[in-house]
Amino acid sequence: MKTSFDWRKKLGLLENTETLRIFYDPATIAIDLFQEHAWITQWGNLRANVIPEAIAFLKELSPWGKKIESIVLMDRSKVASSSEVQTLWGTPPAQRFSVTENKIPYLIEMNQGKHPGLFLDHAPLREWLARSQSGMRVLNLFSYTGSLSVAAGVSGAEHVTTLDLSKSTIEWAEANWKNAGLNPEKARFIYGDVFEWLPKFIKKSEQYDTILCDPPSFSRSKNGVFSTNKDSGRLHELILPLLRVGGVLVTSINSENYPESAFLRDIHQASEKTGASLQVIKRIDLPESFSTSTRDLGERYLKGFHLIRLK
Repeated sequence: MKTSFDWRKKLGLLENTETLRIFYDPATIAIDLFQEHAWITQWGNLRANVIPEAIAFLKELSPWGKKIESIVLMDRSKVASSSEVQTLWGTPPAQRFSVTENKIPYLIEMNQGKHPGLFLDHAPLREWLARSQSGMRVLNLFSYTGSLSVAAGVSGAEHVTTLDLSKSTIEWAEANWKNAGLNPEKARFIYGDVFEWLPKFIKKSEQYDTILCDPPSFSRSKNGVFSTNKDSGRLHELILPLLRVGGVLVTSINSENYPESAFLRDIHQASEKTGASLQVIKRIDLPESFSTSTRDLGERYLKGFHLIRLK
């Protein structure tokens, strides 16, 4: 862990940010920093001494000139319903607190929920949005806490629509927008199911310059169960009519069980059914701070593309 962190420091990955992934093994554990607070995510079974070693290392760490103040663990190796945050050391903030990534503020929550509120693997996407959305109309689907919306808003987007199935996270997204000092008149926050709302947008002939789509691999709503493996094609068939010609769709999925070839097949079939001609202009990559072992260079868990609509 120390070697991994030292290399991140030498590469200059501590600059312009108060967030950092300092260790990552996709099969077992990840360690993320949010200012002076550490969030450990566990996916699989660990050697008995891994967590004690991580705690000992983190207690001595001073990434931005300050000592780590708290360490929490989210054990996702358990049944999802029984997973909860455990405080391993120190005292995490009782309330949400603001961190900056590339000088943009985002709200973090350390002691509730299943995640602190900022997916660090999408840092490059937020950086792109923060410099590319001036004057654009943006639709952010499966928005979670709205960090992508904030990045687009900071860039000067004309208007951003943020949609998520969870009431608590859409409220968090709105709080993130306000925390960044953005104009509330340039935003719309919708709590609801994309499969209910996208047809409404189509009926109203809404058009967007940028559409962001990063669904969970699995979710449940009053209308049934969504999974990327069976529903990705149907989802993109509803998205593409909303994307103006010349607009960009940024679509991604975080799943090891949904091959990139299947993802591309579903997008292509949706484009043929809707008559939308798409061209890949950029592939989504993990941040530099997400080092991976040689065994993980094949099928990536994060798959995604920037696609421009040509007609």
